[in-house]
Amino acid sequence: MTLTITPFSGALGAEATGIDLADPVSPEDVAALEAALDEHLVLVVRDQSYSPDQYLAAMRRFGDTMAQHLTEMLMEDHPEIAVLDSSETKVGPDGIFAPVGAREWHTDHTNHKRPPKYTALYAVKLPESGGDTGFANMQRAYEALPADAQADLAARTVVTKIENRNYVSAEAREKYGKPRTHPLVRTHPSTGKKALYFHPGKVRNLEGMEPEESLAFISGLLERTITPDVTYRHKWRPGDLVIWDNRAVLHVAHRDYDPAEGRIMHRVLIEGEIPV
Repeated sequence: MTLTITPFSGALGAEATGIDLADPVSPEDVAALEAALDEHLVLVVRDQSYSPDQYLAAMRRFGDTMAQHLTEMLMEDHPEIAVLDSSETKVGPDGIFAPVGAREWHTDHTNHKRPPKYTALYAVKLPESGGDTGFANMQRAYEALPADAQADLAARTVVTKIENRNYVSAEAREKYGKPRTHPLVRTHPSTGKKALYFHPGKVRNLEGMEPEESLAFISGLLERTITPDVTYRHKWRPGDLVIWDNRAVLHVAHRDYDPAEGRIMHRVLIEGEIPV
């Protein structure tokens, strides 16, 4: 098979064909996949079939897997894999019944010192309809802002917190709950492009602002920048592997399905750099 990268029309995303990541993959093909992620930010590989060991081996070609703090969702014998099963969703402390990732546009695990560079989701079981995932190119969103707004945002930093959810254990809160400070505008280490970078649910405050004021600021920024021309909506098929660049992409799981059906995704995170 010959690896082919076919870009989607629009803001971001590409499909990789002619490759099965459960098989041996040449260093040249891995480099081509990473280059495609640098350029297109979201990469779709169809018709994959993995055991947990195969899935981890496939993703370790892109770097070191990292710990996830969703402690109640980790696969027992493979704790680097989080099992995101909508049928297991419980009502949160805010009274909202929402599967993981369905509350707001976000990037993953910003409360870690070295947040993930890539997230991978592998579709194990899907509802009869719905359950798409939206992706937003936050490099393009930043570039679309006026120069004065870019300068203002680039000077800001975000103090993070860990989410207050019942799937995070007290031990994980202790280990991963230390406040971290990251830039609101992040520079990509490979391309040098700048992107808006935040997780609303993990924003404690913007430095120099109170928490309530900070969340209102972030909410307004989302409303201002998440527009159709920077987004891609992925319609899942069984066996899809989707990898995206957390350093430049926000994502959200759409809630247009019955969670009791069991939308099951296996998630792996690849450790990244300290954001700058």
